Amino acid sequence: MRGSPLAQAVLVVVALLLLVIPLHRLTQKEQRPAPQTAVSTPTKQVHLALRTTAVPCRFQITFLGKTLWAEDAATPELAKDFDIDFPKEGIDLVVDATWESKALAAMEITLSLPDGTALHQTLWGQGTASDVFTFREE
Repeated sequence: MRGSPLAQAVLVVVALLLLVIPLHRLTQKEQRPAPQTAVSTPTKQVHLALRTTAVPCRFQITFLGKTLWAEDAATPELAKDFDIDFPKEGIDLVVDATWESKALAAMEITLSLPDGTALHQTLWGQGTASDVFTFREE
């Protein structure tokens, strides 16, 4: 290489500075407005039924971080209807149960859809139990 090392360094710095502008444009996200078409999930009237092997039982069912149903059950069977956003991927319900008895107990959760489909899940525990159940149409 011929020429002054200082001149070479200046040329390299100038060449790199000229590359900064195109590189900056290529690596920055383009700010586009979000599309206004919001996809809404269909709301369905579902029937939720609980059966427990031990009473009294305290339970809480949470959906999307909000308490959907909480009760002190004095009977082994309870049921309630809800309007729930039910996407095709299904829904997740967090079920927490506490039984006074420390013996092994179970709780069956049945979710019935308007078309007659019944989906079942079972929760087992000794004194307490907690789990996340996914209900999805098949």
